[in-house]
Amino acid sequence: MPDGPMPHRVGRRGRRGVALALALVLLSVFSVLAVVFAAAGDLSLQASHNFRVAGDARLAAESGLGFCTYLIESTSLPSGQTGQEMLSSLATALAGRLNGSANLQGQTVTCNGATISVPSVAMDGGGSFIAEITVAGADALRLRVVGRAASVDAPGGRLQRVVSVEFSPGTGGAFGYGIYAKGPVTIEQNFGYYGANDPSEACLFSAANGVAISIASGSIDGDVITYEPDATVNVGATVGGQICRTDILPSPRIDTSVFEPFATHIVDSGTDFSGGTFTNIRVRAGTNPEFGNNVAIQGVMYIEAPNNVVFSNNVMLTGVIVSQAPAPGASLADHSVYFKNNLTVHGLDELPVDPQFGTLRTMGGSAFLLPGFLLEFKNNFTTIAGTIAAQKIVAKNNLEGTVYGSIIVLGGEGLILKNNSRITVDRSRYRGETPGIGEATRKLVARFPSYSEE
Repeated sequence: MPDGPMPHRVGRRGRRGVALALALVLLSVFSVLAVVFAAAGDLSLQASHNFRVAGDARLAAESGLGFCTYLIESTSLPSGQTGQEMLSSLATALAGRLNGSANLQGQTVTCNGATISVPSVAMDGGGSFIAEITVAGADALRLRVVGRAASVDAPGGRLQRVVSVEFSPGTGGAFGYGIYAKGPVTIEQNFGYYGANDPSEACLFSAANGVAISIASGSIDGDVITYEPDATVNVGATVGGQICRTDILPSPRIDTSVFEPFATHIVDSGTDFSGGTFTNIRVRAGTNPEFGNNVAIQGVMYIEAPNNVVFSNNVMLTGVIVSQAPAPGASLADHSVYFKNNLTVHGLDELPVDPQFGTLRTMGGSAFLLPGFLLEFKNNFTTIAGTIAAQKIVAKNNLEGTVYGSIIVLGGEGLILKNNSRITVDRSRYRGETPGIGEATRKLVARFPSYSEE
């Protein structure tokens, strides 16, 4: 027999006890796992629900932002208002558009002087949003939208998300185009139209009906845009941008009275116009001056109506030429400014540093402001430092140069450019409204870099 203790033998009943104990342990483990998995499943379901509700709230906020942005950007406000004035005007406009509408269901837009409040607007699916608009600076407003999800069983009650963005006056309007014409634009052969810094500087707009824009041949950097639904475009030129239509009609406004006080030297039929330098002059009505060669104009030239002004060769203008607005219906035959050859225009900001030009040097940006007048160029302008605005504009052959501003045609007679014109538009020097010319109304534009979430 072997030495040592005999091995212990577990009986049948003992083996059953061990198996039962093991089964109980496994059952306990599985029960715990089942509880854990059930809890995890519940947490996942709740997390998924919360995520969906948060998404609904965010969707409501973003939808409200889009809705309010459309309303604000499509509202015209009086030009020149400050932030508080813009808030008041916008409140009146929004109340007029929303009060009594199905969107508000009997509620009203209110303003307490500091905040415009747009009440709850319901969305399909049960979500909603409210909006507030406040002053964000001298020239800016801030829109804040609170979006609310439809679900009310989210933690803490109804879940919401908040987004906001600032608005300030746009630089568009007539100044958003290199060429703006209320009437038709007719351009003959070999037209070159370029943006100095960006193709968009060389956009072309006409508000005329019928054949609004006709260009025989050439090249255009920017867009070609019409306003009237039935307007047509005949373009033989290569267009770098789009040929399209807009439903926004700019409304440029000219006020030459800001320059009138500076025109202190009277010239009339007794003045010698054969040559020399003319500084801050006022041309009496009916003078019809014919300037000789090599004339220089400094500061302001104010033209009373009626007058037909003729410049011969080699004109140097450092300043601005403006006119008194003629009586309604006055003929262009009695109201015109004509340049024969070789014109160069420097801005008011380039006048000599002299006490008589102290204020004028701060008023740069306009070159010609001629409401009710025909402005006609013949050949060879090199630089025009400022915006050109006239009732009608005609430019004849071989016109080539840079315009630091916009070309604005105020009347239904439109713009006519003859053969071989090369115009480059550079709006980097003077932006938007300048002394003497602006928009009668303006629109607010969302500045999306200011977008934020709370």
